[in-house]
Amino acid sequence: MKRMLTVLTVCALVGGTALAQGTAAEDYAKALDRENTDRDVAGALEMYKGIVGRHRSDEEIAAKSQYRIGECLEKLGKTDEAKAAYEAVPRDFPGQTALVEKAKERLAALAGQQAKESDDAEKTRLKMEKTKIDLDFVDADLADIADFLSEFSGIAILIDGQAQPPLPQKATFAVKALSITQIVKLLGSMCGFESVNRNGVLVWTSAQRAQALQARPAITLPDDAAADDRKVLTSIGSIRISLNFAETPLDTVIGFLQEVTQLNIVIAPEAGKPNLSLRVGDAKLSTALDLIGFLTDTEFAIENGAILVRKTK
Repeated sequence: MKRMLTVLTVCALVGGTALAQGTAAEDYAKALDRENTDRDVAGALEMYKGIVGRHRSDEEIAAKSQYRIGECLEKLGKTDEAKAAYEAVPRDFPGQTALVEKAKERLAALAGQQAKESDDAEKTRLKMEKTKIDLDFVDADLADIADFLSEFSGIAILIDGQAQPPLPQKATFAVKALSITQIVKLLGSMCGFESVNRNGVLVWTSAQRAQALQARPAITLPDDAAADDRKVLTSIGSIRISLNFAETPLDTVIGFLQEVTQLNIVIAPEAGKPNLSLRVGDAKLSTALDLIGFLTDTEFAIENGAILVRKTK
């Protein structure tokens, strides 16, 4: 009797799983809802992958899901994986000509985006390697060392106040004729921090936070985004800005950005009013927003011709 009950239970579970899976169109609608309404991009990504695997015979839905896999990966900041996902559309679904063209457009856009994003980062990397300096600090504030390096080299350096464990406040450091690259690596080893070159800005933070920063998704838009939203995306990639804030509430920083850029930026109540300290010079607005989000645990989304600041999910 117990064995029979076990078999019946297994059959019921299998049956329940089968019933939970709808038609290709129904599953696709659920995945879209998970991505756009629930804002669960990672969960939607897995759903789209499942659709491609289960509903291969429905070529239109499978191709749409494959394309959405690429968009989800873009949102998650996994650009190389996104490229591979888009490349699969023309390879696996050549008959879906409209989606094939959209996938090719995204591949071209990603290539251009990576070139632009790497431009500031590459300039900073080269400057760090070529610039040599003497330093002699005794029991100095780490922030003072960062400020000196920044003023001497012209490279923006941000110390992450949210790093866990916290970065040390003081350091003794004396060297001669070393490059900025060497100095930063030595300081990092001494003080237990990692330095991340985030689009030309050096961020000194803890190992765990460094991984989180590198995994932060870029602000992107779907191909069918409205023209007003596309204008906003273009603006944040082209406007350059300098910021100097110390322990300033988020809404004050956002108010300043609104005034300077003339863009509509609104803060969702859930984002709160955390304080942040941020000093960067001549950075892209997209980079500034990225760093503000990192420091305040928020994210930026473009909706209805405006930039929405909301709590990171």
